[in-house]
Amino acid sequence: MPASARFNGAKKDAPKAHVGIRAGIGASEYSNLDRPLALATGVGGIHLDFKVAKVPVYIETGAYYMDMGTRLREDYRWRYYEIYGHYDNRYYDRSYYRDGHYYSSGGDRRDDGRRYTIHNHSILVPLAVSYHIYLNDKIVLQPFTGVYGSYGFTSKDMDFGLREGVSVSFGHFNVSLGVNAGLIDQKQKTDDVWVEEAQHVSLFFGLGVNF
Repeated sequence: MPASARFNGAKKDAPKAHVGIRAGIGASEYSNLDRPLALATGVGGIHLDFKVAKVPVYIETGAYYMDMGTRLREDYRWRYYEIYGHYDNRYYDRSYYRDGHYYSSGGDRRDDGRRYTIHNHSILVPLAVSYHIYLNDKIVLQPFTGVYGSYGFTSKDMDFGLREGVSVSFGHFNVSLGVNAGLIDQKQKTDDVWVEEAQHVSLFFGLGVNF
């Protein structure tokens, strides 16, 4: 008689490990700036997971590339005012010294269509726990929660944060969707803007294959 596929949320004979590759797209920004815009980025890397219990509980890790930067929609109508060495904690503009005092360019912000892009090309290493729910013999739902650490080759700085999401496997193929939320202030400088006290946040969507 033919065997019917059925739900098995605690499959004890699940594979002990998976090795795969992932590639997709993401949207990155710095969450607490005044006027951030999402920076589109490619995402890709190597996925590893290991079963750590009799039921299908896995530890997930790997190594991924992502541009963990941001875009800004920001400009200024310039006016000069005396600040005595004080600077804004997010945007540090051109300053100068005259008559014994420091002056800085500042004033009312306006949106005139200009865009600033701040890149932060990074390697991200996740560490997450996932539970594999076998909807049938071929389709596996894999919610995951954990943390990540990353190093930005552009900013020369580390980041650490939370990582949440869900994957679905169809045989050897995998689809994943998730979010990264940084907990460490990022500090970066471009020719136009100095950014401080801003945390990274990103969405990512990936397609992959498990071997």
